[in-house]
Amino acid sequence: MSNQTISDQDTPDPWMISHGPNFYLTFTAGDRIEIWRSPNMENFRSCARTVAWRPGPPEHPWFVDLWAPELHHLNSTWYVYFTGAKPRNGPGTYNADRRTLILRSRSHDPMEAGAWEFLGQLRGLPDHWNIDLTVFHLPHTGRLYCCYSGWPMGDFSDRQQDLFLAEMDGPEAAKHETVVCISRAELPWERADQDTHGINEGPAFVGVSVPPSAGSGPTVFQGIVYSANGSWTSDYRLGILQLIDSADPLKQSSWRKRPTPLLVSDRQHGGPFGPGHASFISSPHGDGRVYCIYHATEHFDQGWANRKARVLCFDAQHFHPQAPTMCCALALTGQWSGGAAISNFSSPAPAPAPALYQHQQMQSGHGHGQRKSLIDKIGDKILQKLREFA
Repeated sequence: MSNQTISDQDTPDPWMISHGPNFYLTFTAGDRIEIWRSPNMENFRSCARTVAWRPGPPEHPWFVDLWAPELHHLNSTWYVYFTGAKPRNGPGTYNADRRTLILRSRSHDPMEAGAWEFLGQLRGLPDHWNIDLTVFHLPHTGRLYCCYSGWPMGDFSDRQQDLFLAEMDGPEAAKHETVVCISRAELPWERADQDTHGINEGPAFVGVSVPPSAGSGPTVFQGIVYSANGSWTSDYRLGILQLIDSADPLKQSSWRKRPTPLLVSDRQHGGPFGPGHASFISSPHGDGRVYCIYHATEHFDQGWANRKARVLCFDAQHFHPQAPTMCCALALTGQWSGGAAISNFSSPAPAPAPALYQHQQMQSGHGHGQRKSLIDKIGDKILQKLREFA
């Protein structure tokens, strides 16, 4: 992919899905929910556009700063999940009331503006500040889940955002009793403003299948890619939470955080800067690649201005626990392939491979020796290249 901007207009918090012959894009527009359609995921400059919903008169209970919409097709019905806040007297006093809201369409065409209806809050979530909700199915459970960023229960300091997970009771409600915190923003690179703010947000579920190779079966990565650090800084970046194979997703112990980021920017290499809030589309070719749609700024330290969507291509090797941190700028220089595009990000010693990879080293019958999986072989090659760089 080109890693060039896909639109001349700012498109922060981009969410893209593939449906039929088209790609659909939505993003934070502030006072409305827009949906764009294009046959080319890298070109939304001259595309079909519609305003799916706009809050009504000022007395509408939710009309302040509509953020991070996501378009989903569930049970043959189109939904948009997004966050909004209730207005209060005085600037900035509404933020604590931010909650997840839902739109539902009566049409099979998400571009039909008049078919969208406002349903209000997503039912079943705890009554706490929450944003950036995403929904996904897990194949091994056959169930629908949601993941979102929220303040810790009872914490109104606006200095900590963690990731929470819940099982869904259909597309319009979460099961309250299943809500669990699966990630706290505690690593140094997840914290902003001299360690005063811990931020995990913008979760997106990713599943990567690798075709079988000689001597090994297919390998699957399942997990959540999230954004960390301050979205208003060039230190914004993507991290990985891996779901251990066949584990119960409603247990915090089932999720393993990679100690190093997936994607960062590096001033030494130039822009783009502050890569974050990504969505993912699997390659239609079954080759283990996924397309990452993320936003970044063109220049260093532009804050929330000039955040535009771009597209990168990841391979399964990039999600390996020991893979190097990738720098988004190097995709523009032809140094991306093979996992060799590393930044100067200081990485701690690699963690032991999680069970997701370990279980694939074992043969199906008892008494057989261990054999390396495809992912482990790739990891060995990555480490070899890292040594060459050193």
